[in-house]
Amino acid sequence: MKTFLKFLCPIMALVLFQSCKKESTESKVVIDPYTYAAKFNWMEDSIKVDNSAWTKVAKGNLFSWLSQDGKVQKSNFAIYNKRANIKTDFVYAIQKDSVFALKLLSDTVYFLDKNGNSRADLKGQVTLGKDTSLILRNTGASPAISVKYKLEK
Repeated sequence: MKTFLKFLCPIMALVLFQSCKKESTESKVVIDPYTYAAKFNWMEDSIKVDNSAWTKVAKGNLFSWLSQDGKVQKSNFAIYNKRANIKTDFVYAIQKDSVFALKLLSDTVYFLDKNGNSRADLKGQVTLGKDTSLILRNTGASPAISVKYKLEK
């Protein structure tokens, strides 16, 4: 009987542990949204195809820059929900929010590819002053497209 109990107890313990409810070992994904101090909205103003004249855009789309310290020069992320006029796609830094990375050096805006390198097909020029403007030129589209933006105040 002693031997029987020695075998029965471990078998019963094994059966009891096997019947317990198992919890998933995968942890929940926590999305930490990008936080920013200021949002600068650039409104599409004019568009030009190749070397033609500038044409006014009636209801332009917004191109929003996000800045961590409240200065447009310190922007390094942006949101551009409707990219119909620039005809390009971005490699998103945060897919859900369509936030992508940009780099502003002096007066030139560079857009980063999936490896963090500056793209050659899409660049921008920023003119800061009384009439602050931004011109994006997409040479990746055929024909090349340029879009002029005005900073909303």
